[in-house]
Amino acid sequence: MKKLAFNYQKNRFFYQMAWVFNLPLVLVVTFISITVKANEKSALTILTPSYFANEYDEKNINQHFDKVIEPALSDEFQLSVQFTNHARVMKRLASEKTSCTYNAIKTPERAKNMLFSNVPTYMHMQRQLFALKPNIDNIPSSASVESLLANKQIFGVIGSTSYQQLDPIFEKHNTKIAHIYGENPFLQLSKLLLNRRIDYIVAYRESLYSHLDAKQLKLISSRTIKEYPQFINGFFTCSKTAAGYRAIALIDDYMKSAEMAAYIQQLHNQSNHPDDAKAMLNIYTQRYGIRFENSD
Repeated sequence: MKKLAFNYQKNRFFYQMAWVFNLPLVLVVTFISITVKANEKSALTILTPSYFANEYDEKNINQHFDKVIEPALSDEFQLSVQFTNHARVMKRLASEKTSCTYNAIKTPERAKNMLFSNVPTYMHMQRQLFALKPNIDNIPSSASVESLLANKQIFGVIGSTSYQQLDPIFEKHNTKIAHIYGENPFLQLSKLLLNRRIDYIVAYRESLYSHLDAKQLKLISSRTIKEYPQFINGFFTCSKTAAGYRAIALIDDYMKSAEMAAYIQQLHNQSNHPDDAKAMLNIYTQRYGIRFENSD
């Protein structure tokens, strides 16, 4: 019996020593396995337009990345972010090289070459009409772009973006449209307006006002646009590739989560008048089935 006890202790000693010597090997194999899994992920570039060419752009995409993109996609994709101008974003999304972007506007033309999430990632206040006060003071609170163009007014627009309901109107009056391309187009448009090179701009208020100081803001006024509905949707958008379809499916699934509902509610409440935010969140609930906490 003593011999059996001695053998058991001896065997346990050798087993423990073997485990100690083999532990580094186990760790190395585990690390290699994790590395291989990471390397198996498809690369996915998240494109973001440089609208403001400052830290505001970076803050926006970082927030979306932390709250939505990473939790929804990082298990299956190696993610990276790339800043570029709006025209290049649209060109890349329509190509066979997989990439995605956040809050793109959906149009029939874009839907031919791009994929869009089922639920909007953000609901924007509609674009407005902007002009120097002498050119707009006599215009009603809701203005018709069609009527202004018929009166030979010159409009400045971003050439690579879609103005949705206004696109056929701009095409019809193409000789009166100044198309702006390149980096920071809103800055270019604001300078053209202040220097009286164009008469009107169609833009989101925050996009235009971020490039104007207090003195310049006093020179400009705005009107709502008759041709537009009250709100406009932005969607998570990807290239029409196999990886793009998978990314959209993962985003659509994440949009159903409580975390995404909380983020949608936070964004809209922070960025809009309470009445507008309430109307937007009601649309999310009624049209897309998204439920929010502490909502009426």
